[in-house]
Amino acid sequence: MKDKVNTGRQLELDVAKVFAIFYMVIVHVYEEMSAVNYWAMPDSLFRGIIEFVGGPLAAPVFMFAMGVGMVYTKHRNPRAFAIRGLKLLAAAYILNVIRMTIPFLLARLSGDSWGHWTVVDTIGLVDILQFAGVSFLLVALLERWKVGRYGIVAVAMLLQGLGILLLQSFDGLPKAAQYAVGLLFHTNPEVCFPLTLWFVYPAAGIFFGEYLQTVVDKKRMYDRIAVMSAAGLAGLTVAMKYMGWDPVNVFALARDSYYIQHLPGTLWTLSVIGLQLFVCYRISLHLRGVLLKGTGFISRHVNTIYLIQWVLIPYLGVAGVPRLPAWAVVPCGLLIACVSIWLAKYIRVKV
Repeated sequence: MKDKVNTGRQLELDVAKVFAIFYMVIVHVYEEMSAVNYWAMPDSLFRGIIEFVGGPLAAPVFMFAMGVGMVYTKHRNPRAFAIRGLKLLAAAYILNVIRMTIPFLLARLSGDSWGHWTVVDTIGLVDILQFAGVSFLLVALLERWKVGRYGIVAVAMLLQGLGILLLQSFDGLPKAAQYAVGLLFHTNPEVCFPLTLWFVYPAAGIFFGEYLQTVVDKKRMYDRIAVMSAAGLAGLTVAMKYMGWDPVNVFALARDSYYIQHLPGTLWTLSVIGLQLFVCYRISLHLRGVLLKGTGFISRHVNTIYLIQWVLIPYLGVAGVPRLPAWAVVPCGLLIACVSIWLAKYIRVKV
């Protein structure tokens, strides 16, 4: 194994997380606060861009960066990972109650309908924090078994294959059981990030992180990544088109296309992440002063910012803010992101 010569903070990953949190807040506003019918396939350039940046450039980037962070942490051991996983799971379900259950009950008291939603749905929803928690628990187990980076990637690929194979195998389970199983498998539309379908991204991050620690010339490395990612993205796009499959399905929210990950879409998304890392690396070379300080702050507090925006967005609805027109999604998303970042200076939530 090569010597570890690059073990400090990787600024390009911080930059990538800054972009990702803004994209994520914007897509949450798009989903939760706008009048846009995102259950239909994107029918405009605006919707295509929003769902693209809020798809491959948001959650998968966070998951990939989480994997890199698992390599670079000073507490890389099974016990520390297991404790972190349990804390993330606890935070995830507390957040579900705050952002979903309480607004649901308030809506019911006022006579409003939440469609098919029940209390069980609001508590059981499987989002990215649940995924992060289960991922840390799995990595804790793999670390205990001393599974190397190639083995972790192999496990991730096998899990995704299993997840695809067992799609729609749990429809008959009671709702509560669907959400318990949903930590691992896609069991219903409110299970967004099951471990089996999504673990490939932190696994790829772990693989990349271990390689990154041995890199002396990062510029040369990212130049190569850009070329390989561009070629991969172009090749996969052409292949998908040739087979009659629209690449938009990789990130479209309609029919759960984005949430049901599979190998071609995952490789397409990883190519996008590779290009994003190249861009973020180039940006990181020019950060100075307040931009450098702000990037570091947002990256270090990204979990807190994520939690805050998921409190602001639903309670703006509870407060009676009307559905936003399409043109207001980006300005409102940027505003909520900035407010969440500002509040993160005074609110400390360690997960």
